[in-house]
Amino acid sequence: MNRFFIKHKLSIGDVTHLSDSDSEFVINNLKLKPENFIEVETYESIFLGVITDTEKSSVEVEIINKIEDKKSKNTFDVTVVQSLIGRERMNLVIEKAVEIGIDRIIPVESQYSNIKRNKAIKEYGLWKKIIEDAIEQSRNIKPTIIEKPIKLEDLKIDNHVNKICLSTENTDSISLREYLKGINIKRPILFAVGPEKGWGSKDIEFFKENNFKFIKLEGNILRSESTGLVVGSIIEYLKGNI
Repeated sequence: MNRFFIKHKLSIGDVTHLSDSDSEFVINNLKLKPENFIEVETYESIFLGVITDTEKSSVEVEIINKIEDKKSKNTFDVTVVQSLIGRERMNLVIEKAVEIGIDRIIPVESQYSNIKRNKAIKEYGLWKKIIEDAIEQSRNIKPTIIEKPIKLEDLKIDNHVNKICLSTENTDSISLREYLKGINIKRPILFAVGPEKGWGSKDIEFFKENNFKFIKLEGNILRSESTGLVVGSIIEYLKGNI
């Protein structure tokens, strides 16, 4: 049975319309008519619908039954702690993090952050809008959460997660490949990405006190905004989410 996506929430008994492109496909290619059945998918559920009208090149559908609810994770499976970087670059990180399925983003002010927390808070509304738009584009069934910017030392740490600090500093570190081989990948993962200038001595001390594992990436040197997206994509792949 053909399935079509609707962006807004639906319930049994609701009447909705397919998008212009989907309506055109239903009418001209599939040749479906009123009383034909289709499946309708939202971010949260999959429904059975019946076509009630195809006039004016717009397909009207009545929702008559729920087929299933989509599986939604109950925890922050993958969290990125991103040191504050330039405005456009931070926007890019947020947008792409949603697309690859990162559960939570925590912007932090570290010793060498490009912008301060107080200034970054003014961007919070924009960040939420970027996430909303990226959720619609990627059909993410569990919206990515972005926290308000905090100082690194105020970060609350859950001791039951895998904790990684991406570091180029002189620390006792291992490769990402080596680290991922030795952990339970099913457990939640929190990883921290520093600014272009790297982590300061106070930042490093914070991570040591909170039992983060220091990781160095092999190969090419990546910018801050690239690092989080590359590492996040690798983790999401290993968890079976990509």
